[in-house]
Amino acid sequence: MPEANISDLVAHPLAKYRNHLEFNGYQVEEDEELLLCHHPRKTNLIIKYIFSRGVLIRSFYSFDQNIQRIDLLEYINELNSDFIFMKAYIDRDNDLSIETFSEGEYDRTNFSILLDNIEYDMGIFGNHKLTQEYLH
Repeated sequence: MPEANISDLVAHPLAKYRNHLEFNGYQVEEDEELLLCHHPRKTNLIIKYIFSRGVLIRSFYSFDQNIQRIDLLEYINELNSDFIFMKAYIDRDNDLSIETFSEGEYDRTNFSILLDNIEYDMGIFGNHKLTQEYLH
């Protein structure tokens, strides 16, 4: 039996998120149980369904390898103190991960608000004095 894609299954938990993001101008690709979402002017997102919980929404960036770890940690601490909706950390691949979580089933209004909240915090991220210097 052939494997079904997220886009083929209306009942798949990520199908409504995919439709919502495509409507908002994202180009969406599937990778196993993830949505890889690219936008020409907004933050690129990875959306992962967490069974019976909701969706994890993440974006990640590579660091300049010449930056001292303590300086990176201070930068991330500053981001976290300024963020309202997101959290930032260094992941196991040594990238900067910025993420949030949406609890429960898909809801059009709540997901729209969540996307606005993400863009709000990503504005803080983009305007931080060290973001351009530290990231690729």
